Amino acid sequence: MGTSKLKVTGINHVVLHVADLDRSQTFYMDVLGFEHRGTMSDGPGDMKASFLRCGMQGLDLFEFAGRDVHGGEEMNHMALNVDADDVSQVVAGLSVAGIDTFEMTPRNSVFISDPDGHKIEMLPISASERDHERESVRTSGL
Repeated sequence: MGTSKLKVTGINHVVLHVADLDRSQTFYMDVLGFEHRGTMSDGPGDMKASFLRCGMQGLDLFEFAGRDVHGGEEMNHMALNVDADDVSQVVAGLSVAGIDTFEMTPRNSVFISDPDGHKIEMLPISASERDHERESVRTSGL
């Protein structure tokens, strides 16, 4: 494995598989103070999802009916913000380091695997998942 000039600037979001979406959403919002930013009720494989935010980081809760949330996939993936303008720069930087990419997304991001096989989503500055970050910078006048 080589080295890369890519710089990760932060964790964008983490996806957790949960048994009861409403219960988990209530816990993260009412107990821990996360903000609600959206829901999905018709995802792939009968998935329901709640999208939360804490500061600049997101927490996505996925519920799949009838699945054991601790069946080895309780964390779906981690998403990292990368200091690169677009996904092609991310892919090129990873390629230099000998890291293969897979599953380009319509949100302008790409997935890789860590040495243990954990999925990591790489989000360049132009990724739609970072809209809130760009909006925050714009409204703060930075």
